[in-house]
Amino acid sequence: MSSKALILISVLFLFSCKKHKDLYPDTMIGGHACAGLHISSSNYHDNSLEAYKYARSFEKVVMVEVDAQLSLDGTLWLFHDPELDEESTGSGIISQKEDAYLSGLNYKSLEKEQLIRLSDLPADLKGVRLIIDLKESDGVELIDSTKLMDALKGVKQYFYNGELGLVTNTRRFASTIRDIGFRIYYNAVDASQFNSFPTVSLSNGAIFRNSDITVSDVNSVRSLGKEVIIYDVRSAKGIKSALEKAPDYLLTDDIKATLIEKYK
Repeated sequence: MSSKALILISVLFLFSCKKHKDLYPDTMIGGHACAGLHISSSNYHDNSLEAYKYARSFEKVVMVEVDAQLSLDGTLWLFHDPELDEESTGSGIISQKEDAYLSGLNYKSLEKEQLIRLSDLPADLKGVRLIIDLKESDGVELIDSTKLMDALKGVKQYFYNGELGLVTNTRRFASTIRDIGFRIYYNAVDASQFNSFPTVSLSNGAIFRNSDITVSDVNSVRSLGKEVIIYDVRSAKGIKSALEKAPDYLLTDDIKATLIEKYK
């Protein structure tokens, strides 16, 4: 082998071994709706088992967020939209459907992934925090509280080796949900709204849409000892702007691009 070839191999080896610098050490990365919500270029449909496994394949992803809705049988199913029609082969709303019906549905995506229960995810979280964005209303009325509490207790018993968090819009039963063992995050428009919630002391933090908040909002919430989660980040510009606000967690719709921006 020539000396030039040896030098080239040595340079390539040193480059491959070089550790990338973390430009935003205060912010940890998570997947929004597993690996991106309503992203046409995504490999897998949001909230699918395939998307969840994809998000978990990244060592630096420490949080995965999913959207969950309660069926007529009291089972939590992963699905984002209010209506089944547009994104799946079903029709109507999950809260009015039995498990037997939902188990036969697929997404209208290229891979035609199957709709899954929350309990279809692997039980071992392996140190990852699973955040459940709970849809507490079917658009007409609030879901059955007894069924909800029973379902959440089952979730707590099922998952292990990690943490569970719950995003709530109505802040119902915050004390009970926390007693079950969930971290609680309030969905808020900005820091002012979050700080005005009467039960803010029961929460572990707030979750904000990136376009809605500023650095001062993040600092205001963190000054209360609460965590800040930012979501709805899709473009390169959006990723950078969210990271520069230094939230505790960023739920991104493009995991690869976000990790590249964070580690350079």
